[in-house]
Amino acid sequence: DLIFYNDIGGFTHDGREYVIRMKPGQVTPAPWVNILANAKIGSVVSESGSSYTWVDNAHEYRLTPWHNDPVGDPGGEAYYLRDEETGHFWSPTPLPARGNGTYTTRHGFGYSVFEYAQNGIHTEMWTYVASDSPVKFVVIKVHNRSPRSRRLSLTGYWEWVLGQWRHTNLMHVVTEFDASAGAVFARNHYQREFAGKTAFVSVSEPHRSVTCSRSEFLGRNGTLSHPAAMSQT
Repeated sequence: DLIFYNDIGGFTHDGREYVIRMKPGQVTPAPWVNILANAKIGSVVSESGSSYTWVDNAHEYRLTPWHNDPVGDPGGEAYYLRDEETGHFWSPTPLPARGNGTYTTRHGFGYSVFEYAQNGIHTEMWTYVASDSPVKFVVIKVHNRSPRSRRLSLTGYWEWVLGQWRHTNLMHVVTEFDASAGAVFARNHYQREFAGKTAFVSVSEPHRSVTCSRSEFLGRNGTLSHPAAMSQT
């Protein structure tokens, strides 16, 4: 039912979306990306959910890292769902912790949507930027289609750059959690042109736990596909 279908993706008949369906073990030959941007902020999002975000300048002030790797398609932004009864976890996007089902990605004008279902849990993840503010939104809708109540957690991970390259700015990035605002703030006062800017992450739900330690989240020699935090009880 898609136009110019190539066994992985194609356009809807109204031409408003490019729909990509990846069966278990199936990947695109290279990242098929969507660019979400206004005059102040932008984000490149691939069909696998990998993305990087910038403010004002896509080269000089990246909020999260950009990797020129069309094979692995790594990223510095990730999301996870975990069944708190079994400890099983997966991502609502094909990367970084792929589930065992079929993922559907829809790239539209100004937004990307990721749909997935596993173990009776259906998720629909929308990502877009504000029309006139330097803010990126990620909205994750969770539907329980199993015959019983479920206890789930949702986790987000963001790897700060606040400059051009992560390895040159890592030692200068300072993070803190502001309980009154309910947000994590990040600053890099050693960035010459954007030293006065503050990046932030916040979530809508009041019940949350926060760490500003990358090593605590990933663990020793950990990866985004199997972070240590997802194995904690």
